[in-house]
Amino acid sequence: AEGDGHDHDAKKPGSSDGHGAGDGHAHGSEEGHGDSVKLTTAQMNEFGVKTQAVGSGRLAVTITRPAEVSFNLDQYAHVVPRVAGIVRSVNAAQGQIVQKDQVLAVLESRELADAKAAYLAGRERLALAKDTFEREKSLQEKNITSEKAFFAARSDFAEARISVRLAEQKLHALGIDKGRLLEIEKETGSELTVYTMRAPLSGVVVNRHLVLGESVATDREAFLIADVSNVWVDISIYPSDLPKVVAGLHVEIRTETGIIANGKIAHITPNVSEQTRTAKARVVIENTTGKFSPGMFVNAVIDISAEDVALRVPKSALQTHEGKEVVFVSEHGVFEPRPVKRGRQNGQFVEVVDGLKPGELIVAEGAFVIKSQLSKESFGDGHNH
Repeated sequence: AEGDGHDHDAKKPGSSDGHGAGDGHAHGSEEGHGDSVKLTTAQMNEFGVKTQAVGSGRLAVTITRPAEVSFNLDQYAHVVPRVAGIVRSVNAAQGQIVQKDQVLAVLESRELADAKAAYLAGRERLALAKDTFEREKSLQEKNITSEKAFFAARSDFAEARISVRLAEQKLHALGIDKGRLLEIEKETGSELTVYTMRAPLSGVVVNRHLVLGESVATDREAFLIADVSNVWVDISIYPSDLPKVVAGLHVEIRTETGIIANGKIAHITPNVSEQTRTAKARVVIENTTGKFSPGMFVNAVIDISAEDVALRVPKSALQTHEGKEVVFVSEHGVFEPRPVKRGRQNGQFVEVVDGLKPGELIVAEGAFVIKSQLSKESFGDGHNH
């Protein structure tokens, strides 16, 4: 029985005969049946033959739809001056990366100077009204002053406080926060006119619409800033896709140049556009390398369902040999066709339910080259150096 086993293995590439020097680089069978091929590493590189170990993996059913990259509007800002003025300096250029609160431009504004002056005058009146009220209160307690004078002082003090609050609120509306109010009291006359435009977020200056010396109003955009470290990808979803495309599905974004990013559908628009007859599915993807530019057209591969399978191989590994579907199993540089039984599949992978074991080395790319050499008896002579 042992002798019979060796006689059978003599026709296989994994046997001692299959590795013999007499076989050269062509066939593992002495009968010219052509059931194995042996290649050196140099020949594998020459023919583009690549191997990989068989293993488990994810098998997804996918659909591919067109998509467009756009700015993430949650990280996007139109910077408009809150006061009219004359541009004194511009500190940021188009394309420049800026940090939050960085100075973008400085204006000279009479409107701001008037608001600051009103605030400072109000503070002076408040201090005076407070002193008068406290004096009248002390005198009233001693019955030295009249009740009428006391109530008048209290009324003036209340009005002064209201006046200061209104002046503060106007300054807040012009972009001056509470922490900077104390700085106003230390400013000189020329500094009262200075209005500083700052970046509301960190990002890149997409557009700049200011030049030195021009007059700007409060209804015109001065800068456009966007954080492009992540971007939106809006996918066109056909009405027939809507029952199977839902939020949370995995999506692979591919550019024409082969750049790939992964994400998940965040949400789908509830309406179908009258113009395009499509809905939009949005994916947020990381873009720290800056390879996805807003306005770019890409393809979105959506996993509409996915399961884990015990064994899967690339579609490119499958070939037909002698009427059977096979993959080429590699052992010590010898490639043998192995019949397999397929299960489920998608555009990239095929599930193998019989014929392979986990960890076996198969030809993932260039399997057609191996197949073509099995039918060429001269292959061994031509490459047997």
